[in-house]
Amino acid sequence: MPKISVIVPVYNVEKYLQECLGSILNQTFHDFEVICVDDGSTDESLAILQEYNKKDDRFVIIRQRHSGAGAARNNRIKLAKGKYIQFLDADDYFEPTLLEEMYNHAEKYGADMTACSINRIGKEGNIISYKNPNSPINFDKTPLETPFCWEDYKKDIFSMFNVAIWNKLYLKEMLVNNNLTFPDLTSCEDVAFGYISRICAKKICVFDKKLVNYRQDREGCLTKKQENHALNVIKAAKIVEDFLKKQGIYEELKESYTEAIKRHLGWTIGSCNDEQYQIFEQTLKSLMPTEWNLFWSVLRKNNAMLEYIKKSTRNKKIMLWGASLFIKEVLEKETERNPNILGIIDRNTECTGKTLGNYNIYPPDMIHKLKPDGIILTVLHNNKSIYESLKQEFKEKYHGTELLPNIFEEQQ
Repeated sequence: MPKISVIVPVYNVEKYLQECLGSILNQTFHDFEVICVDDGSTDESLAILQEYNKKDDRFVIIRQRHSGAGAARNNRIKLAKGKYIQFLDADDYFEPTLLEEMYNHAEKYGADMTACSINRIGKEGNIISYKNPNSPINFDKTPLETPFCWEDYKKDIFSMFNVAIWNKLYLKEMLVNNNLTFPDLTSCEDVAFGYISRICAKKICVFDKKLVNYRQDREGCLTKKQENHALNVIKAAKIVEDFLKKQGIYEELKESYTEAIKRHLGWTIGSCNDEQYQIFEQTLKSLMPTEWNLFWSVLRKNNAMLEYIKKSTRNKKIMLWGASLFIKEVLEKETERNPNILGIIDRNTECTGKTLGNYNIYPPDMIHKLKPDGIILTVLHNNKSIYESLKQEFKEKYHGTELLPNIFEEQQ
């Protein structure tokens, strides 16, 4: 029996599939099987899978009618032969030592779930600089190379590391014994699975090595289809809430759960147009009639942010921190350029030199040159650790520039 089963759902990813499968084939760890679930592809994906099956019988092909990535993974979890299960999306790829290092950590610490760090890959295949302290590992909250469980970190368990499943190795026995499956959603199925699995895991091990290459914002990605994604976020959140209540631990984890779902809802709201947002809010209140008000702070949208920016620029020259989809939609409501907005600051090197609305995007070191009076953080979900880290950064680096309260902090 193989030690690890790698499950790869495949749907119309011919452009990336060979790099994905090749990264598994070239692993330094050899005791594995690869279960490739073709989810009704209509491009050349199946032909590529068959090519790998011919050259290496560790690659197994399962075909199904198009049902989504969650269903593709569910169909193979119980039938996987490995002691451990590793998921990989077909547009991403592993570093050569991933399986070896994940397996060694899992065995060393007896972990039910093992997580590593990631590289973010841009459209041109380059590694994107990404300095969010919460993604994929929150180093302020997560112990490294030390096993832990949710009972050790009740206030932080849902914010310690990312919810994605493709940078984690799972003990199959843990998944089967807890009947862990992906919900029937076209997106956000990993939100429900990711949070519930970390509650079921008796031992979690996290280590800081970038072993998964995650392709960010590729064309055709389901998360780009916001009309479906927005509603699926709410449905996934409800699944997690129901699970916690069934286990009798909802009140213990309510604070951590609420903050985590705020992040997901906030990101989603920032990507919705006005019509989608109205449906989103109605659905949230319908599915969570007694709980939706926990998330009221992220339900304020573009108009409130735009008014806050206008108020802040009456007597100050400011810059905005964060070139997000949310602030793009906010700025698109402007009829003319505000001369008191000097531009936008973003750490993502792919954004440098581009524009958002009527404003140029600059790297952080331009603060010293442009010398704004203040900076407004425009991260929609008001991520506390980002805001706190920026406060410290401004205190140390940007003397004379004020980090203004963002809209959520000011109005709560």
